[in-house]
Amino acid sequence: MTEFDPAVQELLDKVNEGFDEPIAITVDGPATPELRNGDGDTEVDEQLHGHLRITNTFDVDYTASHELWHVLLRLMNFPSTGTAVHTENQDYNDQMRAIAGGLEASVAHRLIAGWQSEANLLTNNTLKAVRAGIEADTPVEVSKEDDGMVLTRIFNLLDGLIVLGGPDSDMISAWYTKYPMALGFATELFNTLAGFDLSEPRGYRAAIVKMFKQFNETMSVMGLNLDFANFIVVPPVLSKRQLRLSMNQLYLLADSEYLSDKPHTQAYTALGKSDDQAAFVLQLDKNQTKPEYFQALYAKPLGEVLDSFGIGYSQR
Repeated sequence: MTEFDPAVQELLDKVNEGFDEPIAITVDGPATPELRNGDGDTEVDEQLHGHLRITNTFDVDYTASHELWHVLLRLMNFPSTGTAVHTENQDYNDQMRAIAGGLEASVAHRLIAGWQSEANLLTNNTLKAVRAGIEADTPVEVSKEDDGMVLTRIFNLLDGLIVLGGPDSDMISAWYTKYPMALGFATELFNTLAGFDLSEPRGYRAAIVKMFKQFNETMSVMGLNLDFANFIVVPPVLSKRQLRLSMNQLYLLADSEYLSDKPHTQAYTALGKSDDQAAFVLQLDKNQTKPEYFQALYAKPLGEVLDSFGIGYSQR
C-alpha cells in the first residue's frame, strides 16, 4: 500500500467521502525525472468505482494530489466546460473542445498548484522534474512562422508558469530564449488568472470565461478568434435568489447557428446577460419554437426551467 504525505492522505480521505468505496490506487512504473500531467489518470466506472493509476513513480505525492484535486472539483460540482452543438467540420469541433479544455485546465491547475505549494509538495526536485517534462514535450522555436506547434508550446508553457512560479521565476529564465513568442502569449494568459478566487465555483467559472476572452485577445495577432461564447457551455453558478428570478432577467436565448447534438431539434443558446457566455443550451422540438412558447419560457423561474430540461448548475 502506498504511503502518502499527510496532506495528500487527507486529500484522499476527502475524495473518498464522495464514493461508496475508497478509490483503488495503482502505483507502478519507472521513476522518471520528467513529470507530466499524463503521469496520473483517474477513471470512474458506471458503478461509481474510482481507480487512480500512477505510471511515473518519481514523485507520487505530486502526481496523486494533482489527480485527486481534479476528482474533488467534480465531486464539489465546480463548472466544467462542454458542448451541446457542433458543426459539420469535425476538425473545428475537436479544436474548439481541445482549446476550451486546455484553458479550463489552466484554471484548475492554478488552484491545484496553489494547494500543492501550501502543502510543501513543490520541492526543488519536483519543480526541476516538472520543467524537464515540459521542455521535453515543447519544441524550441526556430522562427516566428507558425510551424503547427504554437498552441502546444503556449499550453505547455502556461502549465509551467503556473507550477514553476510565474514569468519572473528563475526556473524558467531559459524559456525567454527557447520560446520567446510562445512564452509571451502564455504570460498574458497566466496574468489573466490573477485576482480570481478559484476556491469557490463562482470565481472558478468567471476565470474560465475570462480566459476565453483573453485567449482571443492574445491570439488575435495570429488571426485566431474563436467563438467560445456560443459554442462552449460553461454551466452556471447560481444563488437561491437567482433561481427564483424569471429566466429573461439573467439570460438571453439565441437561435444557435450551430447544429444541435440532439437529432431533430434546434439549439437555443442561453447567453448570460452579465458575461455574454453560453451557460446552457435548450434543444427544442419544432413545436417548442413558437413565439408564445418562448414568452412562457422567459417568464418562468430560472430554477424551474433548468430542472425541467435536466440542466445541471452549481449553487452558491
